[in-house]
Amino acid sequence: MTVVFDLDDTLYAEMEFVRSAYRAIARRYGLHLLDPMMRASSPREAFDSTGLPIADQLKVYREHFPDIRLPWLSLYTLSMLRNRGHRLGLVTDGRSVTQRNKIRALGLERFIDPELIFISEEVGSDKLSGQAFGRIMALCGENDKYVYVGDNPHKDFVAGNRLGWLTVCLLDGAFGENLFDQSLGGLPIENLPRKIICGLTELLDFDGFAKL
Repeated sequence: MTVVFDLDDTLYAEMEFVRSAYRAIARRYGLHLLDPMMRASSPREAFDSTGLPIADQLKVYREHFPDIRLPWLSLYTLSMLRNRGHRLGLVTDGRSVTQRNKIRALGLERFIDPELIFISEEVGSDKLSGQAFGRIMALCGENDKYVYVGDNPHKDFVAGNRLGWLTVCLLDGAFGENLFDQSLGGLPIENLPRKIICGLTELLDFDGFAKL
């Protein structure tokens, strides 16, 4: 089986990256900026609170090496999946430098095959296009079983559902502060996950996969 993950708000809480970026901006431009940024309700509000040019802040935000760690739930689940012989992959939207820095900071190379890491800027299209998913199937074989684990029902499950993957939504309960709306109501059927879990360790119940 090949189990492929989204990155932000799936393997770690994206707000940890946001706070790391605020600290990096404050170190660059003045520590007095940190408190109002931390109090802001969104990155845009945080940038506005500093009075600095947005472009300068965005450069630090996107290019700094983040102070983030892999939560124990993710560490345990990835370790167990790898130990059971499953191939692990990653499909994430975002800029190459930003996402590669996150991957290195989290130490994901220990678990995920480098050839199965796909970032939208590097692929040339976002995950909705399905290109990254198709490339994974070409590498691993069409007869393999595929699982995609994400958190955003607006874009994470469409391509996988189209290709016959088992798509799994990780609900907010694992980290408690998802950046994006996870409501399923009103979404077209192709956006909906086939399975919903509240903690990554539920992925270790492969009998549940076999029943779907």
